[in-house]
Amino acid sequence: MRFFGVVRVAPAAVVLLVLPAPTCDRLSCDWLPSSSTSTEVPAGPAVQAPTDLYPVKAPPPVRAAHPPTPALPDLPSLASHEAPSLAPADVDLSEHPCSAVWTGSEAAPLACAKSLMFGADQGGGAVRLVPRKLLSRSQSALPPVVDHRLDGTEGPVRNQGEAPACTAFATATAIDHALARWGGANPSVSVMEIWSRYRSPQVETSLTSNLGQPVGSELLWPFLASEAVGWVPCKDFPKPPRAGCGQPVNDPRARAIAAAATGEFTEVEYLGTSPDIPMLEAKIAAGQDIIVALELPAAFVPKGLPGARYIPHYTKSAGPNSGHALVLAGYARLPHGTYFLMHNSWGPGWGDGGYAWIHETTLRLWTREVAAVDAEPFERDATSRPRRKRAETTCAGNLVPDSIRGTCSAACPDHSPRHDAVCAIAGQCPAGSVNLTGACVLAGPTASGRDPETGISWSCGPGGCSYELPRTSDPACTGATCRASCPAPDIALAKMKDELVCVE
Repeated sequence: MRFFGVVRVAPAAVVLLVLPAPTCDRLSCDWLPSSSTSTEVPAGPAVQAPTDLYPVKAPPPVRAAHPPTPALPDLPSLASHEAPSLAPADVDLSEHPCSAVWTGSEAAPLACAKSLMFGADQGGGAVRLVPRKLLSRSQSALPPVVDHRLDGTEGPVRNQGEAPACTAFATATAIDHALARWGGANPSVSVMEIWSRYRSPQVETSLTSNLGQPVGSELLWPFLASEAVGWVPCKDFPKPPRAGCGQPVNDPRARAIAAAATGEFTEVEYLGTSPDIPMLEAKIAAGQDIIVALELPAAFVPKGLPGARYIPHYTKSAGPNSGHALVLAGYARLPHGTYFLMHNSWGPGWGDGGYAWIHETTLRLWTREVAAVDAEPFERDATSRPRRKRAETTCAGNLVPDSIRGTCSAACPDHSPRHDAVCAIAGQCPAGSVNLTGACVLAGPTASGRDPETGISWSCGPGGCSYELPRTSDPACTGATCRASCPAPDIALAKMKDELVCVE
């Protein structure tokens, strides 16, 4: 399996360059903290990557106006919440495989919260190589409000109907956002294609069954609730539904959509079973949507004024076996806590056009699992980040990996690695953002350091981070140390199975 694009076959998540110990002159290597002295004998010289002899490029002008920071929504303190709604007495919520919840207008089936999205082994998700406590952005560098609806990267609000497929809907929503984030005007992906790969409310394989797979347009395979329900194993229902169950996926559209993929589901980062509020804010501010699985009450009905619909805090759920997956697409820091913006799958009639806010206290109390996903589009617009390349090669002296090209070049004056030969220019974007491709993204921190436990060292600037890794941290390294670069906004180096990837 190959993520983003390895030089040999496809676009890659990071640029990995095997380097000898740097030779430092008056320009020195002060951009990169030195790691501990290695006694390991290099496995032999690596192939030297091409050296980029061209002058550094200026970034293109910002083509799209950076969305202004929106006003804080009028959301109440936890103590001022309205009372939660109750499910109508005449509505049966128990006939679905994992029960159901009242949305305010109908009963929506739930997934089985006792089965986490990754299962017991976390599904091989990406794991940061440098702990967040050692390398992260300051919370003061993040905007007080982020709403991904305003930058045009949120996909449609869907309606799962009678299908217990909320995890497939949440995954599709997060992938829609990722494709728009990296590639511009990409079509929404097919929930049916994602659901067909696991087809069960027992959701422990919902992400792992799709990871590394191509994704195609919903136009080629639209969602059909009756067909989606018919794929669910009969054993998962308290009583078999009238429409049938346990049907095989025998749809010619499954083959057609695979032949016309618009992108690839490339990355999952497992974020645990309890939400870290500052981490969620940082990831959302960097441009990422987050999937959360919540244990819900019997009624999950938004309250409040239009434009500021919120879920009232609840202290009792419908049971530990019932859960619902949705996507966090924004946040708002208020004096009485942070609210997160939920993008749901119960149609535009729920909340504010399918969205509602949830207080951090409620989110923390009832979250069962958190995951971040990413995807790579096959077609990109002019302001999108180019596909990154990876090569297990070396550079001479103190040259460092260009975070996109895979060539050897000098670091930028602000200590960032070059980004497709570009070095950022201060002042082109609002404070805390950087322009590398013609669009403003969250900048990296200006920081350097070394992890005493792993020996990994780093140097970061607004345009990204460069890393030096001992061979023990990257077994694929053919020398004593290797270097890798990650571009803003995904500045953190992580390992995902046998690959190095870049995450927020």
